[in-house]
Amino acid sequence: MRSSEVHQGRKMESSEDRGKENRLKRDEEEFLRQKKFNQFDVIENDDRLALHFDEDHRVGQEDFRTQKIMEEWRILKKGLPPTIFVRAYKGHYDFLRAVIVGGKSMPYCHGLFFFDINFPSSYPNKPPVVTYRSCGFRLHPNLELDGKVCLSLLDTSKKESEKEWNKDLSKSNVLEVLLSIQERILNSKPYFDKPNKRTLPVPLPSWLYDEKKMKEEKSKAYNEGIFALNCQTMLKIMLKPPKDFEFFVAQCFRDRDRAKAILHACPGDIYPKFYQAFLKDESLSSVLENFQSPSLLELQKAKGKKAKKNQDVKDSKAKTNQDVKGSKAKTNQDVKESKMKKNQRVNDLRYLHRSETVIPDEEYEEELRAHKVRL
Repeated sequence: MRSSEVHQGRKMESSEDRGKENRLKRDEEEFLRQKKFNQFDVIENDDRLALHFDEDHRVGQEDFRTQKIMEEWRILKKGLPPTIFVRAYKGHYDFLRAVIVGGKSMPYCHGLFFFDINFPSSYPNKPPVVTYRSCGFRLHPNLELDGKVCLSLLDTSKKESEKEWNKDLSKSNVLEVLLSIQERILNSKPYFDKPNKRTLPVPLPSWLYDEKKMKEEKSKAYNEGIFALNCQTMLKIMLKPPKDFEFFVAQCFRDRDRAKAILHACPGDIYPKFYQAFLKDESLSSVLENFQSPSLLELQKAKGKKAKKNQDVKDSKAKTNQDVKGSKAKTNQDVKESKMKKNQRVNDLRYLHRSETVIPDEEYEEELRAHKVRL
């Protein structure tokens, strides 16, 4: 019994390998023919894809729900931006798989963010169910580890400033959901989306700290941590790319310009070997073979170098400020001494005049001016 199970398992693995090879060949031929990836594409249904969903979600006839899904397809095909790619499936209309490519700004730059989109039986009265492929890392407060995407448009978050789902596809649709994720979640300042980020346990007087500057510093530090998680997510995606996006993932990370852009976005003190591997190797397999995760000691050394650099900059600024203060104090002292000397000379002259004779105020002022001229 056990040997038959092993044989069956090997058979399934070989079948999956053949399926992956066929998909890679199909996508590569399409890429070479068009010199680009299709933003939206409909591919043959694979039954293994449907194992993650309930049978009730399958659609076998052109009912109202299916018509609405077909309308979603048309909207996506026409309106997708260059940084979003979607795959739909024949015979399994209620499922989409999408990837959003991170922009050029930190902390999500050049990352690949995958989402599975399922249309429930209540669609379009209710929004589609969107699940994020987290790879075990929480890159944003609204992207949970279990894949839940917190967004008002999906009825998974309540914010007065954000719109909610509308069954009218001209007002709410999958394209708008993906654009909202790109704009509201994968933005350059995720720190400000954190719950309770603007409150302090004890209110402090405004003169004690620069509140705006403090928030910006916290946001910068938060982005550095998120970018480190983004790098780890990239590696997980490289090792195990989502189905039907294997060639897309491989080609993205084989791109030398992209590798250089990732390296430029980070100074290399988080994952130096990871980034150097991008530049050294042409093929994805060799990149993965040469990759070695940095040890804790390497990370501590990198952190120490960064702390020393920050301290040197801080000391340099403090020394400059001290020199400026010293120069200003010396100038003020010179001016003060000069004024004191002038006042003393005037007092001496006044005493001289008053000791010899009493001079009326008008005459005294005139005589004083004459003495100043002689002096």
